[in-house]
Amino acid sequence: MRRRFLDFVKLAPRSHKPRSRGLTTVVEEFFPIVWVRGMLDTYAEYVDGVKFALSCLNIPWDIIEEKIKLHRDYKLDVALDDPTFAIAYYQGKAEQLLRAARDVGFTHVQIETRHIELGEKANPEKAAEDELRYMAMARESGLKLEGEVGQKWEEGDRTRGKGGLLNVEHIISETKRLLAAGCEHVYLESHVLRAAIGDYGENERGSEQVRKVVESVGRDKMFIEITSQLPLETQMCHVFWAVRNFGPDVNLGNPSIEHMRYIEAIRRGFLFVKGPSKSTPRLWVKSLARNGGKAAEEWWKEEYPIDPSLIQQR
Repeated sequence: MRRRFLDFVKLAPRSHKPRSRGLTTVVEEFFPIVWVRGMLDTYAEYVDGVKFALSCLNIPWDIIEEKIKLHRDYKLDVALDDPTFAIAYYQGKAEQLLRAARDVGFTHVQIETRHIELGEKANPEKAAEDELRYMAMARESGLKLEGEVGQKWEEGDRTRGKGGLLNVEHIISETKRLLAAGCEHVYLESHVLRAAIGDYGENERGSEQVRKVVESVGRDKMFIEITSQLPLETQMCHVFWAVRNFGPDVNLGNPSIEHMRYIEAIRRGFLFVKGPSKSTPRLWVKSLARNGGKAAEEWWKEEYPIDPSLIQQR
């Protein structure tokens, strides 16, 4: 492990790789390899995995292989996301995709056989059978599994309830089903999270629902997704919300690697996050100051009152 700048200044404790909790998976956005290598050289200590999104289908094969090797050289897990699998599945090429994913060096894959709401054309029994079959096929080929609950869109999404709230019972049962089927972790879709907790974590009822889900399935088994598709301010407020609710060792999934400079600082409690409060979001620093230079063990539970009037001004 490389020496940290000003390492005589103590920071909030953080687990080291290989980690079993407090994981961060970033999304591969297909920036030039030289740029990605520079980012990994700076932030790889804080990154545990990378997910190749659907846009990988636009990229030359040799570039993808080179990117996978680069990430593996930095000891990152490399996953292929579910929409990519879904396209191959609808074309009858799921088995071919799994073989190719294994051969080029992917370590994880998401299996999705119900990506699109088909209405009367749906065959839920076949989709369920196919999901289990391809999950078993992936494991037999040496690939590990990840799962996800929720969709970016509302149509057909059973994780959503009325008024932006969650269908908690469905999320819990679906998450447990995916874990029982062999998934190492399950992601909670970021757009579902946003609908529940708001842009800044201001919706306490939705926050309570998410806490119930995580407590029921286990913090170490679930990723809170922080998608780079949302505004940066919302992303960082969601990271801050996750740390306040579950501690710095919460699993976070799918931000951009260029935002690791913010995310790791939020995990350590010393970054300013532009949220809806008149109180400092630097909760570890607050605890440090209040306790004679030694922060409380659960410093993230320092008060951070949200002021609704500040949200209305945005």
